[in-house]
Amino acid sequence: MHPALTTLTSICEDTQNTVDVERKELKPFNRQLLSEEFLNKFLSIHFEDNVTLTNLKQLFRTTHLHIAHPLRSSLWFDILRQEQKYKQYKFQQAVERYPEDIRNIFGRRNDIIVRLPSCIDINHLPNYHLNRKGQHARTRILSVFAYYHPDVTWAPLLAPIAALFLHYMTEIDAYESLLILTSNNYNIITQTEIQYQSLMHAFRSLLRRHYHSAYEILSKYQQNIFDQWLWILFEYLPLKYLTPIVDCLLIEDMKILIRFSMILMNHFAKFLSNQQFKPKRRYSIFHRDTYSRLSSMTSAMKENSTVSDEVLINYMQQFDFPIEKLFKQAFSIRNLRRKDIFRTIQIEEDKIKQERRFLRSISHNSEQHVSNSSSTTASARGYNHQNSTAIIMIREFDTSIASHSDFAYLWSLIPSRLTEYQPERIYSSNIHGRRLRTLYDHVEFYEHCFIIIRNELEEIFGVFCSSALSSRSKARLWFGTGETFLFTLKPKRQVFKWVGYQKLTMGDTKPYEDYFIHADDERLQFGGSKEALDVGLCIQHDLNEGSTKQCDTYANKPLSSCEYFQIIEIEVFGFTR
Repeated sequence: MHPALTTLTSICEDTQNTVDVERKELKPFNRQLLSEEFLNKFLSIHFEDNVTLTNLKQLFRTTHLHIAHPLRSSLWFDILRQEQKYKQYKFQQAVERYPEDIRNIFGRRNDIIVRLPSCIDINHLPNYHLNRKGQHARTRILSVFAYYHPDVTWAPLLAPIAALFLHYMTEIDAYESLLILTSNNYNIITQTEIQYQSLMHAFRSLLRRHYHSAYEILSKYQQNIFDQWLWILFEYLPLKYLTPIVDCLLIEDMKILIRFSMILMNHFAKFLSNQQFKPKRRYSIFHRDTYSRLSSMTSAMKENSTVSDEVLINYMQQFDFPIEKLFKQAFSIRNLRRKDIFRTIQIEEDKIKQERRFLRSISHNSEQHVSNSSSTTASARGYNHQNSTAIIMIREFDTSIASHSDFAYLWSLIPSRLTEYQPERIYSSNIHGRRLRTLYDHVEFYEHCFIIIRNELEEIFGVFCSSALSSRSKARLWFGTGETFLFTLKPKRQVFKWVGYQKLTMGDTKPYEDYFIHADDERLQFGGSKEALDVGLCIQHDLNEGSTKQCDTYANKPLSSCEYFQIIEIEVFGFTR
């Protein structure tokens, strides 16, 4: 079970929308989004403005701007937009739409809880000293991005890079920068599982080729250590090293990450190979205790893989090596050219595709092979998709009965093929009058709809109709499908779905458990039972009265605290583009 903060992020507490921060206010940090401890540590540093940003590739390989240098207030944003193909108008529409998108996703009152996109690895969410507002800003950026990019299915680096951008950019600029970085012209962020797997395997192959002794040392302790190379950079390494590395990354490409991860892996391998070294007597007690703690953790690595992770994390967090020497070593690796790196990645991708085709062909011959191939794929992948629910964006629309947040909840319950549609009010008792035939007339051409009721006790509840009410006929009393469901919104949100979903096999229901919708001129009913009077929700022809009971079709609790209720207001919502 993961902490609630990493899986569900409420934006309610963020009362001031940080998209209004202007770029000129950055000096160089976006102070609204960073912790006071971090700001107090770096804002007192003064720099001489003697750096000229020419020949950036060579500059960043040899000169390393401090993370608090004034030039950083616009450095990354300008780097990403410096090429002619990234003129301001390229993403102008997306940027202008961003504040409205936030309101549509998180609600006009910031009252909708939004789950982080499924393409994000919730096990790796470094905050880099972002405060609560900063973490909320990151969630907003990732949510809007994921909504418009459903093709991006696995991109673990999105969250760390967005958090880094928010140090030196406004929220909107960080969003635009992420759009640029994930465009076709950059090879930095993997966007699918197969790309990510290929990169993991390629790094292992390249490390074995260029640092064979380090590879052998690391292999003795834990095989999975090679899968952590990205997080050595983006989660364990101190910011004073990571930030200049990102400078080079934005100017160049993925080869920067591979070069520095190789060097850091080599340093860690040397540390492991020297674990038998014992401190001399002149060491202080503090140094002996520190070394003893690391040494004991290292010696336990062979027995416990989690201890191995702790040793690696601890070593990288305490990494203390001159940054000039680190960069010199990274760019001194011989015969590690860009084309070689991407050729290796392509070779690994081809291997993975071939393996999947082989497993798929086997699965056609045996059900046993289906389960084996599924488990093999899952174990080989090992990625934590925290949910598969799409980001929901609902535009503002007319309603007086339910909130924006209520509709976001309802949209999370409907079949996924309908979530890309928007709600549209097609009937209201306050506008169109109170007659069941009038309601039928307004919903006649809609295949799906929501019917929502507010009673005299201010309780709000209703039904999702999965079939058009025009399907009613005298010959066929009950109709509809198992996608129909009952729900309550106030005082408590609950959903009651067809009992057939709980059966061991579909079609294992009794006839009266398939009574979904009954509609005629006298009443509109949802959810039948063996006993004819036990109806989940019944609406009378004058739309003034209704009743609710537990029924066999949905095994629901009564939707209202009273079996018979007065209808104060009733609205029907259809689906539109």
